Parts: sequence; C-alpha cells; structure tokens
Amino acid sequence: MADPEFGGTLAARALKAAGIDALFALPGGHVLPLFEGARVEGLRLIDTRHEENAVFMAEGWALATGRPAAAAVTAGPGIANAFAGMAEANAAGVPLVVISGRTGIGQRHRGAVQDLDHLSAVAPVTKWRAECLATERIPEYVTQAVHQARSGAPGVAYLEIPQDVFGASATAQERPWPTGYPEDLRARPVRGDLDRAVDLLQGAERPVALAGSGSFFSGAADALRGFAERTGIPVTTTSAARGLIDDDHLRCLGGLVHGGIALASADVALVLGSRFNANVVYGGPPLFPPGQQVIQVDIRPEHIGGLRRPEVGLVGDVRSTLEALTEAWTAPATSFDGWAEQARRGAEISWESWEEQCDRPSNGLHPGWLAREVARFADEQGAGTFVSDGGDSVVWGIAFSSAHRPGTNLFIGSAMGTLGIGLPFALAARTARPGEPVFLFTGDGAFGLSAIELDTAARHHLPVVVVVVNNGGWGDVRHEQRMWYGEDADQGAVLSSMRYDLLAEAVGGHGERVAERDELRPALERALKATEQGAPAVVDCVTDPEVMSDLMKNLGGLNVM
Repeated sequence: MADPEFGGTLAARALKAAGIDALFALPGGHVLPLFEGARVEGLRLIDTRHEENAVFMAEGWALATGRPAAAAVTAGPGIANAFAGMAEANAAGVPLVVISGRTGIGQRHRGAVQDLDHLSAVAPVTKWRAECLATERIPEYVTQAVHQARSGAPGVAYLEIPQDVFGASATAQERPWPTGYPEDLRARPVRGDLDRAVDLLQGAERPVALAGSGSFFSGAADALRGFAERTGIPVTTTSAARGLIDDDHLRCLGGLVHGGIALASADVALVLGSRFNANVVYGGPPLFPPGQQVIQVDIRPEHIGGLRRPEVGLVGDVRSTLEALTEAWTAPATSFDGWAEQARRGAEISWESWEEQCDRPSNGLHPGWLAREVARFADEQGAGTFVSDGGDSVVWGIAFSSAHRPGTNLFIGSAMGTLGIGLPFALAARTARPGEPVFLFTGDGAFGLSAIELDTAARHHLPVVVVVVNNGGWGDVRHEQRMWYGEDADQGAVLSSMRYDLLAEAVGGHGERVAERDELRPALERALKATEQGAPAVVDCVTDPEVMSDLMKNLGGLNVM
C-alpha cells in the first residue's frame, strides 16, 4: 500500500492527470493545501489579485485551448468574489472546474471565520456541485469534477473540500477494477433525422451555417471546414467558434456581425452548438426571419427549440454531426457557388458600413478607427490572439478583428454582458501560448474592473499589449441614459480621464498616451517591443466620448435586455 499523502497533493495530481495544465487562484487559509500540492506536483499556478479574475482567467484558458480549465478560491468572501466569474463561464458553456476550501467539519455552524453555505450559493451558476468529506476520495471527486465540466454541454463544475479534509493525509482510494471515464465519447443524431437535414439543405437555394460555442468545445474545426468545402454552404461564426474556419476561407463569412446579412437572407439556417438566446436575437428577426427553415444541432435535447422551433432538431455532438452530414452529402460542391458569392458580398457590405463609420467626424480619436488600426496592426504580426472587452468598445473590436485559428479571437460568449474579462482573458491566452503576442482592445470602464491584474502579468511574465479606449465614461450607459431621460442625464456614467498607461509603469511595464492618429502606430510598435522583452504594455488612447457605433445605438430596438 502506498504511503499516505497530503490532501492538497492528491488534488493537484488528479488535476494534472485530468489534463489541467494551469491553476488560476488566489490564496487563503482554506485552500493553502492545494497551493502546496501544486508546488509539489509541478502544476503551474497563476496567483491573481482578485478571485473573480482567477475564474475569468480560467475561462479564458478554456476559450484559448478548447480544454477544461481550473480555478481555486478560498472560503466565504473568496467564493462570493468568484461568483461573477462562475456566472459568466456557466452561461457561456465553458468547461471550468472551481475548487474552493470550506470551513472545517468540526467548525461548522459556530460562526467560524469565512463560514458560508457555498453549495446553496453557487447552485444557480454551476452545472454540477459537490463536497468531498474524505481525504482519500479527493482524486475521485476531482476527476469527476473535470468530467462533469467537459461532458455533454460544458459548464462550471464546483467542488469544495473542507479545510481539515484538505489538510489531512491519506492514501488515495483504489479499487480492483478500472475507474474513471471513457475519453472522447461522441453522440450522433439518428439516421432519419440526419437524412431530413441533408434533404432540407440540399433542396435549399440560400443555406447558411452558423457555428456557435458548442462547435468550438466539440473540437469541430476540421469537420466544419470539411463540411463547408464538401457542401459549398457559407459559414459564419460567433462567440467561441470564431476562427474554427479561417475568416479568409472562401466559404467563410467571418463573424456574425458581418455574416448576419447572409443569415438573414438564408432560406435554410443550420445552427451549430448555439441556443436561441439574446446573442442570436432569440431566433427571430433580424437574423432569423419568420419564413426561414432552421436545423439546430446540440448535444443536449433540452437546448433544442424553445423560442425558435427548428424544422429539424439534431441531438448530437457538433463535430460528429458535421462529419455525418458531410458523409451523407450527394450534391456537387459547386451547387451553391452563386449564392456563396452573394453571401460574401453581403459580408463585404457590412465591412464597408463599419469602415464608413470610421470616416465620420470626431473630437478626439474615433473609437472605430482605433479598433480598425489596432486590429490591422495585430493581424500584421502573424499568429497571435486578439481580445475585445467593454460596452461599445467590444462591438468595435469584434467588428474589425479577424479570426484565423480557433481560440484566438476572444470576447464574452454568453448573453451576460459581463465586463472586465479582457485582461484576464488576455493573460490566459498568453499563458496558453507564451510564444505568441496578445492584444487587448478594451473600454476604460471595463479595463478598470480588472486593471490590477497588470501586477499578475508582471509577476508571472505574461506580457500583453493593452489598448484602452479612454472616453472618460461608461459610453453605452451614457447613451442609454440620454436616450431615455434627456441630454443632461449621465449621472454615474462619467469617469475621469485618468492615465491608464501609468498603471503599466507602476508594475515595471511600458505605458504611453495617444491623442493623435499619427501617434498610434509608433506607440503600438513600442508597446509590442516592450512585451517582447517581457513587460506588459498599456497604450491609453483618448477617444471621442460622443461617438457610438450604429449597432450599439440600435441595440435597444432588438429587445435583448
């Protein structure tokens, strides 16, 4: 029999065995055993400055890699601080394990420090939750948590381990038969449903495929590209699926912000791994007109239909379903050449409309022009990651950034509207791909929510280029206030014009402010050079607070909130 081992060591080893390469965490007495276990087992640990950002970073890791991620927080206020991160990741369908300490069993219900009923608190924002009460069973629970997070429809799996259980020593429980979970289990829809879907698509005149986050976590990149090339059907991608098929591919329409014109014109829409929530206007206009026929693919039958009932529902893994559809296809790959050309022209018209906005007068840098130039600069550097965050800023970033590989164009994938994910996502991407540059395009309000993680970037040598859209306020909020209550209504939406670039200097990084167009590219070049030398960089750009994207102006009319 093996010698007894520390509970934290058992947990860290189980995480590594389950394929977890990095742990994002903030220390506290209730989780110190796991920190020690990570040190002993060689599990990379990125300690953050706030629990919310630890969970955001873990989410960013999963979005960058397509694999399950892990975060650890302490009890009581630690788990309370992590709540927003868990809510965002679970709503986005991201495979994420959160491990928390808990008051020792002998100290329960005595008013102990940081004692809180975590399991009840996290119920609305987790897919699965459990408490391990025996040290020898820690590996079993950790393994199950990772399995629950990634199996079926991904989500947040929460595991808490009391302090006395975590800190005790035991021999991992073993059984004289195999334990654990089979890898890469995939379900395919039944043949009759597949045949109906193929018939509907082959009989269409203007089909479009929309790939959502479920496609990404299914690992469907090769299958999606193969489907597009075999069938000739144009594809648009959204949320975590950006980059599953290169934006430059002849059958790719880019992101939904540009591919939406073709989708709205389609007579048949194939929806892959996306529910009909606010991100897709609940399955209604302007993206999905009333007369359009819909085929929806999802791993979970309860996710199919609802606000928009599909003509064909395919219950199955997206990758396997695409492979089956491709195998069953009999029409020539050139059947939709004419339509695909029209669809690409629609995407070009969208690009032109966004470009036109950049040419409008502005008092200060135009945020759209800024997004376009930063995205172009980032694209010129070759392989790298572009992250967008903010209210209106995220819209500009999404519109102008390209995606050429999976996991390299990151923004919130849920309908939560969560701000502050930008810097954590950027640091996670740099952790996942240390040899590639990472660019963050963020609003000043959003950046302020997690800017302290510049310290984490410096300490852990995670250099990223941050471009702050400094319009001195919560721009989208200010727009709504004035729209509803008049031009004088902006209380609470006005921020200072603080020097965000000085925050980078405070942690030993590079910072500079840009106020004129001709200053931008030299500043970006200097920022990139600083990151190549290991330092985080912030380029603080003064923009016109009165400029708002047309999309954001019209968002209220879509009733998505």
